Amino acid sequence: MEAPNLLENGNIPQKRKLSCCQVAFYTLIFVLIIISALVSVVFCLIHHKQALGSCWAHGSLKKPSTPNSKDVMSWEWNLEHCNGFVQKDGDEYLVIEQSGNYFIYAQINRKQHMEVSFTLMMYKEPGVLLNKVVGPKEGDQKGTVNFGRPFFLQKGDKLYCQGNSNLNYILEGNQTYWGLYKI
Repeated sequence: MEAPNLLENGNIPQKRKLSCCQVAFYTLIFVLIIISALVSVVFCLIHHKQALGSCWAHGSLKKPSTPNSKDVMSWEWNLEHCNGFVQKDGDEYLVIEQSGNYFIYAQINRKQHMEVSFTLMMYKEPGVLLNKVVGPKEGDQKGTVNFGRPFFLQKGDKLYCQGNSNLNYILEGNQTYWGLYKI
């Protein structure tokens, strides 16, 4: 009967030593990972076209120039960080200069009772309805409707906002507005 083979120094496993080739291989893999991460960061920094701040365009409703005016809504625009993204076209329109995702929001406030429901509609030329919200005709003397949602917009899209009611029923300034920001 033969004696079983025992490990040297009892049952304690011995530490293996890495060969020079294995150390060089692991070091090379580590260096390649670091280089690829640095190249990715540098590429993103060089080719990133978004401005430091996000593009934000906001328009507040101007007082109508003619009494009993309907449909034409003029806006007092404030554009921040929007060069190359969005530009205003007169007081009524925003024109998209760079395709992408934009969050569009709008609100309209009624200042007195109306015989019909008041409606806020967002369009892009030529008359393509993007969104429509309808407020009640009954209830409080005053009323508010609003919306906000993301849209994918193409370069050259021309946006405008319309209401179905006489502007004399609508509150101006920060009470009625629309705008967008790039996401």
